Amino acid sequence: MNKEIREYMLELDRLLSENPAAADLEVLLTKIKFYQHERLVHLVVTMTMSLLTIIVACAMFMVADEVIMPFAALFILFLVLTAAYIRHYYKLENNVQKLYRYYDKLREKSANVN
Repeated sequence: MNKEIREYMLELDRLLSENPAAADLEVLLTKIKFYQHERLVHLVVTMTMSLLTIIVACAMFMVADEVIMPFAALFILFLVLTAAYIRHYYKLENNVQKLYRYYDKLREKSANVN
């Protein structure tokens, strides 16, 4: 997803430098809405994984020493997945914010051309 956004931003850079009037602001708005939805889905997944990680960590303190290893393994798995989701969400959030700035630039330049 982040690669797709970066490629689209390169295309927007090209449009900004060559012909800002050729940029279709409606297409950009549609893509921004799509990425906002994607961002919301990833936020829900990230928060769910974080909550599960916390629940497993708390459960580790409540179980007997004989059965702590499965909980420890589950905790490590959830912790790694949570870190990966947070990293992905961070990049997605920053890229969507950049798209907002591209929209503002394109709107400003297309208004100056007209």
